[in-house]
Amino acid sequence: MTVRIYTHSIAKRAEAIALVDSGATENFMNLSYAKWLKLPIKNLDKPRQLFNVDGTENKAGMLKYYTDIEVQTGTSRNQLRFFLSDLGEHKAILGYSGLPLYNPKSIGNEDGLTCHNSLSSSEPQMQRKHDSYPGQ
Repeated sequence: MTVRIYTHSIAKRAEAIALVDSGATENFMNLSYAKWLKLPIKNLDKPRQLFNVDGTENKAGMLKYYTDIEVQTGTSRNQLRFFLSDLGEHKAILGYSGLPLYNPKSIGNEDGLTCHNSLSSSEPQMQRKHDSYPGQ
C-alpha cells in the first residue's frame, strides 16, 4: 500500500509517494531525499544493522543517520523518527512503529500525510508550489 506524503521544511515543500509496510519495524526515508529536502540529519549514537525482509543485510550497510519529523493526519500531529538510508526507488517507508498514529480512514485518500519539520504553528506559512525531487 502507498500513501501520498507532503513534506514542509524551512527550505522546501514537496510531495512524494511513501510505501506503507507493516512488516518494517521502523520508519525510513531515503538519505538523498532527506538531504534534498534539507532536513536536519542527526547521527545515531551507535550505528545499527539494517536487514532486508529475507534476513540478508541491506546493501546500504549500517544505519548511521536519522531525522525526527512531525507527522500530521487530519488535525492530529505526532513526532516520528525516520531512519535514513538508501531505499532505492522509495522516498519513504512508513513502518510498524508509526502505524498506531495513522488514521486508517486517511491512508490512501487524497489528503495523505503531511510531514512538518522546523515549522512552528505560530510561523506564517507561505503558499508555494511543491518542488519536484530530481529522483522522480
